[in-house]
Amino acid sequence: MSVLVIQNDPIVPAGQLSAFLGGHEVVRAWEEPQRLQDLVAAPLPGALILLGGRATAYDDEAWPWLEAERELTRRCVSANVRVLGICLGAQLIAATFGGRVSVADPAGPERGVIPLVWGTNDQAGGGGAVPLRMALASTHTVFADHGDAIVELPHGAREWARSSKYTQIFSYGSALGVQFHPEITREIATVWAATNEDVDTEDIVAGYDAHEGELAATCKTLADWVSGIF
Repeated sequence: MSVLVIQNDPIVPAGQLSAFLGGHEVVRAWEEPQRLQDLVAAPLPGALILLGGRATAYDDEAWPWLEAERELTRRCVSANVRVLGICLGAQLIAATFGGRVSVADPAGPERGVIPLVWGTNDQAGGGGAVPLRMALASTHTVFADHGDAIVELPHGAREWARSSKYTQIFSYGSALGVQFHPEITREIATVWAATNEDVDTEDIVAGYDAHEGELAATCKTLADWVSGIF
């Protein structure tokens, strides 16, 4: 299966997703905005991944390719093509279909490893939701790095899991949004922490190291789902 990955930010790459995906193409949106425009009218990919970034879900002036990303997402969901949105990508999915994202949410940011709490209705929804939920059953810790948050899901969306503050996993048709970063690597975690004066880099990296195996397993599960393995 051909997987299209849209990278929105130079410091937010596909990370270890690249190791688990089969054939895939990465479009660096800030370098190839016209490529995104072309993709809107092109044949659909086998699956789509929207990565994170420092933009807000509504920041079209500074990130002018976001509307093309939304339109491609609409086309994919309409055609039942699987879409995985990560952090900003999840927020774009929510906002595209009528949900709401709070910019710099007053409840505060989430940084580093956080616990995940699964809901009671998390097996409902489309896009292979039940097999994916079963495959994710052992995921209880994820790695987050965000200040914006999804505060209202689209009508018809299902929340699967959340942290103590925010929605962390939701489905909408064939799309799955995850607020956390399954693609995280030790190198990426170090770069993000080192550029954020509000966190302790050693604490962030120590948290990653303590849960590295679980974080990688979750990433592989999501990559397998995107690739149509189950």
